[in-house]
Amino acid sequence: MRKTWYYRLLFSYMPVFFLMISFLFFIFFQVLSERAQQDTSRIYASVNNQMMQSVEQTLSAIDQLMVTMQTRNSNSPEFNLLDYFNQSGQPPAFFTYQATKEFNNMKQLNPLIHSVYLVRDSDSYVLSSNTVAPLERYADRDFVGGLRQDGYSYHWTDRRPFKEFQSSREEEVVSLARKYLTNRGESGLMIVNVRVSALEQLVSQRIDRKSSYVTITGKGGEPLFMATDEPSGRTAIAATVSDYTGWTYESGLAKGSGFALLRTFSNVWIALALLVALAGLLAIFYMTHRNYRPLRELISKLDRISRASGARGGEERNEFHYIESTLDSLVQRFNLFKSQSDLNIGYRKKSIFLEAMSGSRSLASEEWNAEMESHGFTGGFKQAAVVIVSIDKYSDALSRYKEQDMILFRFIIQNMYVELVQKHGLRSWSEWINDKEMCGFVYVQEDDSLALTDRILKLSDNALQWIRSNLTFTVTIGVGKAADGVAQLKTSYKSAVEAVNCRAVLGSDRTIGYWETEEGASVELYAHLERIRRLVYAFRMMEPDWRSKYAAMYEQYRSNRLKRDDIVNLLNYFAYHLFEQIQGTMLDDEAVETNKAIMRDIIDQFEALEDAQEEILGILEKLEYVMAEKTAKGGAGEIAIRMRDYIDENVANPDLSLVHLSEQFDIPSKNVSALFKEQFDIKFIDFLIDRRVELAKELLRGSDLSVQEIGQRVGYLNPVSFTRVFKRIVGIPPGDYRRERSG
Repeated sequence: MRKTWYYRLLFSYMPVFFLMISFLFFIFFQVLSERAQQDTSRIYASVNNQMMQSVEQTLSAIDQLMVTMQTRNSNSPEFNLLDYFNQSGQPPAFFTYQATKEFNNMKQLNPLIHSVYLVRDSDSYVLSSNTVAPLERYADRDFVGGLRQDGYSYHWTDRRPFKEFQSSREEEVVSLARKYLTNRGESGLMIVNVRVSALEQLVSQRIDRKSSYVTITGKGGEPLFMATDEPSGRTAIAATVSDYTGWTYESGLAKGSGFALLRTFSNVWIALALLVALAGLLAIFYMTHRNYRPLRELISKLDRISRASGARGGEERNEFHYIESTLDSLVQRFNLFKSQSDLNIGYRKKSIFLEAMSGSRSLASEEWNAEMESHGFTGGFKQAAVVIVSIDKYSDALSRYKEQDMILFRFIIQNMYVELVQKHGLRSWSEWINDKEMCGFVYVQEDDSLALTDRILKLSDNALQWIRSNLTFTVTIGVGKAADGVAQLKTSYKSAVEAVNCRAVLGSDRTIGYWETEEGASVELYAHLERIRRLVYAFRMMEPDWRSKYAAMYEQYRSNRLKRDDIVNLLNYFAYHLFEQIQGTMLDDEAVETNKAIMRDIIDQFEALEDAQEEILGILEKLEYVMAEKTAKGGAGEIAIRMRDYIDENVANPDLSLVHLSEQFDIPSKNVSALFKEQFDIKFIDFLIDRRVELAKELLRGSDLSVQEIGQRVGYLNPVSFTRVFKRIVGIPPGDYRRERSG
């Protein structure tokens, strides 16, 4: 059999192969050229830096010479160049001689200096090595006038023409002017001019003019000097702006250099490569179209034969028909896979699990067993319990790891959990119900709830030990009540969730059973609210024992085993009541809002009660410092605190009043009331009543004294007055208050 079709395909694509090889060669040379250009750019950038350093070192030396001239002359007992600014009119001949000598010394120290002259501000007289004349007769007067208008800007100028006399030839120079002030208060200018030609010669000595060029452009865009060749024939490669002078140094290839020709030729390579690629693309299209025509005709014929025959006998099969039948089979398999994928078994599995746990869907035992069997859990269950595994401080873990890492950690925890379940002879269906919590439905097929709970506790202890040893974070495990049927799974799930939420007071990195949370199920919150109000009052009055009251508040939360939601509500009430009391006179609105927002974030995000206690204490101590600073201003704060302590010690004194305090502290009574209002944002009488009522409430709760005796102990000799004041503040009479608290 002749392989005409084979050779036709082979040789038809051979030209394209050679075109592609040529294209790759072009790409190689282009990359090589680009690399050479990058290296050249770095070299010329280095050349720019060297030129800039060379020029700036020379100019900086001149600048430093101008500064040191003043210092050196000021120490000379015979001659001081700055004495010229203290004179007026024509200077003495000897002074002119000495000044000319100093100018010549400066030129000898730096040969680039063209000329130096002084301008006196008092009478605008000019002194140089060649002349002494008024400024209006000096040829460079326009430059000096411009300096005075600009406020004596101390920087090197751009290229400018300079001549000392009207009849002298102009020289292109750059200048630096410095203003000096004598010890007599007189002032003047020293102006140093540097030849542009000398700078050009300095630069030319460091480059090869035949292959490279360097230009320096002033701040105004005018070049200080130009390269010898035409600008149109040069190739700029690097440009650097000097921080010292503000001049721009540009360097590159001179016209006619070999590398410039190479850069131009590299562009030709790009064009040739594009033409070759385009030619190859057109050749592929042409040859594909030409070679596909007989194949298309053959497929059309086979397709017509297949439709006409109807049956697909083996004797009619050929390779094209086989390809067609294979594709049909793949399409059918794809459709079957798509239909199965649409069912989304994994999503259905998780959905059924969550519905059973939350009780949002009522499932009969038979239906639940069928669902379990469809997911590989056969045999049903006799008893079960729900276990919640929750990652502690999940936000901290997220800050240390990427989301992909957390997905891997969740996979590890679930696999570890499944292995331990099997090791302890249990069975389980587990799903991640959110990013940080995994819910496990642990069950046995024999009727023994006590054994089930004990085995779950051992399983939990092993899981906690494994996680502590192998992971960088911890988990808390909540165990729910045992369930005998599907309908009771909701109760078990709810008790497991409540157990996990109690880690705020019971601690994290441990197993919490439902039996530990039932003790704090119902707690009267009124006593906690009363304790919060006393704490806020003590803090606002800057009492020394507010920290102990703050610690006692959290200790009470732990002893009552409050749920996290109750703790959040109480802490939010504490924050609201605190900032309501200190806003205004104690702290400005901005500080209050900032600290309130920080405290709310802490309350919303805490997991361990110790963390919330410590972080909120830090905020309170900062607020205490600010309040103490404000209170201590002017000494009034110290007097107010002494008055407050005196009231606390003598609260039972019925004669305690503004007049009594004014006599004790030798302050007018009206000033006492104003001082209390300013320092504590409360009137004196309100402060006294609050103190007496608080003391009365403590005595009513903790003693057997009569109401009349308690009234006398807190400063009320008349029991009617005591009862009236107590009821106005608390809302109920003292007797009713005692009965409610004792009941």
